Amino acid sequence: MRNKWLFLILLTCGVAGLTAQQDLFIVLDVSSGNGLTYSQEGGNERRVFAGTTVKAPGRLRLLQGVVATVVFEDTRTTLTGPAMYDLEQLGADIRSQNSSTFLSRFWSFISNAIKDTDTPQQVEQSHRRYLTNARAGVSGFGSPSYGIEAPGYLTGLLTHPEVTFRWDSVAHPSGYHFELRQEGAARPILAATLSDEQLTTDLRQLRFEGKTPAYWQVSALQADSSWLKTARIPVYFDQEALQIFDAQLEADDDFQSLSEAIQPIYRLYELEEAGLFQAAYHTYAAQLQSDTASAVDRQLFISFLLRMNALEEAQTLIK
Repeated sequence: MRNKWLFLILLTCGVAGLTAQQDLFIVLDVSSGNGLTYSQEGGNERRVFAGTTVKAPGRLRLLQGVVATVVFEDTRTTLTGPAMYDLEQLGADIRSQNSSTFLSRFWSFISNAIKDTDTPQQVEQSHRRYLTNARAGVSGFGSPSYGIEAPGYLTGLLTHPEVTFRWDSVAHPSGYHFELRQEGAARPILAATLSDEQLTTDLRQLRFEGKTPAYWQVSALQADSSWLKTARIPVYFDQEALQIFDAQLEADDDFQSLSEAIQPIYRLYELEEAGLFQAAYHTYAAQLQSDTASAVDRQLFISFLLRMNALEEAQTLIK
């Protein structure tokens, strides 16, 4: 995930959080200009019209036959008169409904992730099905126009400075050429020729300005003088992004509603939703190496690797 993208997401979350604290409702549409009023405790009723913002605590009153559309926390709701709506209760009902819908997607994520990950045959079929349906989830990966493929967890925002860049093996009589370069730079940040299908480096020791767009690419010269290459894989580096993410997560009501045993899985789900693929990868790997690792942890990691187009790595986890 691009650093700019993360900034915009966090900015949006911040605005949404502010809106939630103030419980703001936006009136989008009213069927009658005289049929909707707003009042607060001890105050007089006043007419409200489309485009008006009102906040809780307070009440909206609709006359007979009046229909109004309001938006609260990105959720559109239709109100019908005659009725009196307590905005605090209305906001709580909308939040409860949204939470239920979101958590249902999370439970579906767990259920689907642990399917078809027990045997090499199941894993290969799952990977093939995923490539067919989602094209590996990242533009360029899994595409036949590139002769060398790389895992999706090495694209976007990198939060761990020690990085092992990996790619699939191909014939390489002259070795692989690796390059990490910032957009528009005359010289690469890092260039190397090697025989293995991976390269480990510490981004803190490189001239890598994380907020400037960069990409990495691997190429291999073939015996017929043709080249096989990966896509240009965009990367950003920001160690603080993970701390910001976790602070946002700790304040999330859905996260807090889950048991301590489920919260780590929910965090992994949210990491992937936010595009923090490298952070998710490191978290899966660490959990699998811990004393409390379970079969479910292994299945979830395998499923993640398949979504990241890392079939060979996923196959090493099958027992």
